[in-house]
Amino acid sequence: MKFMRVPIIETLRKSPFEALRDHAEIVKKSAMLLRDEIDAYLNGDFDKFENLRKEIDDLELKADYIKSNIRNHLPKDVKMPVDRGVFLSLLGEMDKVEDLIQDIGEWISMREKPIPKELQDDFRHLFNKALEAVETAENAIKWLNLVIESSFAENERKKAKEIIHKLHEIEHESDIIERKLTKKVFSMEEKISPVAIFHLSKLIFLLGDVANHAENAGDRIRALLAK
Repeated sequence: MKFMRVPIIETLRKSPFEALRDHAEIVKKSAMLLRDEIDAYLNGDFDKFENLRKEIDDLELKADYIKSNIRNHLPKDVKMPVDRGVFLSLLGEMDKVEDLIQDIGEWISMREKPIPKELQDDFRHLFNKALEAVETAENAIKWLNLVIESSFAENERKKAKEIIHKLHEIEHESDIIERKLTKKVFSMEEKISPVAIFHLSKLIFLLGDVANHAENAGDRIRALLAK
């Protein structure tokens, strides 16, 4: 397995907030690859699907390395402009998003059977909402950096809070799509096998959980802004 390393000296030169931003950018890249991965799956192109899954695995390793470096080089006696525990919790929530993206690919690969055509648009809709949540969380982290750099200037804090509010709206919309799609899958019990229902139901849950953890990241950012 290829291991994508980030030089330690590069990590040490950056503030933990810059490293967090780098981590969030990797999570967003993974989510965008997942979009292509899901398209390949829906189109029955399992060779392309596997290649994309390997790319996501590589990005997950890189994100994990950055996460470990942040934790290892952030001792308890280091002074931070925000609560250290909440900051690390924010990092943890974004890392859970990255793990979920990897888990979704692994779960899909367990059963290389195409999603019924009448469900494909619904799955794309749910995934697009998950991607929107990831992109919005990554943007909120960028604004957190600007807030820190501005010494908590009110204009920057206000903009960051607006993005977090949008993130909550996205997660709520994701919940609605998730419930409707789950109900639709179970309504097809006479058309598809119990194994297919189980596989698709868990896929819905995993996709919905992406937005949940992105929202959790937004909650941690809001706590950090309340300095």
